[in-house]
Amino acid sequence: MAFPYTKPNRLGEVLWLIQTLALEDAGQRVVDTLQNKKKPVSGDNWEEIAKEHPELFHISKRTGTEISLIARRYQEGAPQLPPEHTAKLIETAIKIYDSQLNHSRWWIYLMPVVGAFVGAMAAIFISK
Repeated sequence: MAFPYTKPNRLGEVLWLIQTLALEDAGQRVVDTLQNKKKPVSGDNWEEIAKEHPELFHISKRTGTEISLIARRYQEGAPQLPPEHTAKLIETAIKIYDSQLNHSRWWIYLMPVVGAFVGAMAAIFISK
């Protein structure tokens, strides 16, 4: 799918995953542990969701399948992501969602043109 954020419930699940991983002391979570906490609705599992959002998440296969925030991947010695960084990631996800939602509705911009065309055609046929 070209616009993964437009899947039903996807934005909420991405925001949940951001917050969960931002507060994680280890900086990453094994997919099975995440599945036990909350089952996703917009995908089969959390690994699938993370794969569809490489702008935010990194997947590692070292000891099972682990998901981490890219923002934390290279952060040395910080137990949790600072709240302002978490807020910025959430803001970014919402902006991407808005952008993808607008792009997925491209046909809305054609409606006035189609309406004007249909109206003109109707006027021509009525006037005859």
